[in-house]
Amino acid sequence: MPIEDDVHEVKKEVTKTHNLIIKTDNLVKNLSSEIRQIQKKQEKYERKYIFNSVVAYVIFVIIIFGGLYVAFEAKVGVVRREKEVLEEKLSKTETERDDLKKKLSVRAQQERVTERFLRLKRQKQDYDALKEANRLDAKVLSPLLSELVKKEADDLRTRMSGVALQEGKSLLQKGHLMRALREFDRALKVRPPGRMLAQVHYQRGQTLQKLNKIAKAAESFLAAAEADPEAPFADSALFSAGTCLETSGDVPRALSIYERFLQDYGTSRHASQVRWRVTKLTRSGPGPAVTPPAPGGTEKPKPDDKPKPKPKPADGGSEGAAAE
Repeated sequence: MPIEDDVHEVKKEVTKTHNLIIKTDNLVKNLSSEIRQIQKKQEKYERKYIFNSVVAYVIFVIIIFGGLYVAFEAKVGVVRREKEVLEEKLSKTETERDDLKKKLSVRAQQERVTERFLRLKRQKQDYDALKEANRLDAKVLSPLLSELVKKEADDLRTRMSGVALQEGKSLLQKGHLMRALREFDRALKVRPPGRMLAQVHYQRGQTLQKLNKIAKAAESFLAAAEADPEAPFADSALFSAGTCLETSGDVPRALSIYERFLQDYGTSRHASQVRWRVTKLTRSGPGPAVTPPAPGGTEKPKPDDKPKPKPKPADGGSEGAAAE
């Protein structure tokens, strides 16, 4: 009995040991499985950590290089703008330099023309000197030289137009009307200044009036009055212009000239005739020209008188000559 009990105890112990071994084996397997899972998790974590580190490093590098690029571009932009400003200044300076070169070249050329003009004028080569004077531009020359050139050119034009004017007057007195007209036209081509221009237009108007070119004569008389309103013959020129316009049938313009005459030369010896003409033309309206009364006459034609014929062009010319 004691032996069987011992055997039974041994068997029982063996069974317990076997169960314990199985339980231990299961625990070891479970532990091994958990260790493998932990290992996998650790590997994933390490891979994720490495990936995140690489990404962070790349992002950091990109940010650094991006900042450097932005700073570099800003610096380049500043340099580029400075370059553009400098190029613009350089272009402007070059343009100003070219303009100055052109101005200096033109001024040097004008000074040479001025020298030739003065030399030819001293040598009495008037027509050649006048050609050089026509090439001069007073704006290019210095103020002092410009004033000298203007004075010398006006003196030359006055002298040349004076010669042509005297020749034209002489031919006009001799009755050579076409030759006189050519001389007056030659005097106008010289472009005389001031009062000389008014005298040439006045004499030319008288010549055209005698040639029965009434409309052109009116324009010449009007140009004479406008060229020098203070001339002694300015009132006669304006009066002759109105007379010619009236004779040519341009009554509205003639009335305008007469009104201007009365406004500017109300005390002239022609004023009474002008007032009579204005009254007559205003009453009768546009129509045939009315013959004025004699300068010394006191009688005026009656309203029911028949219209008198137009005055001959020569009459107005002699009246203008007398006014001069």
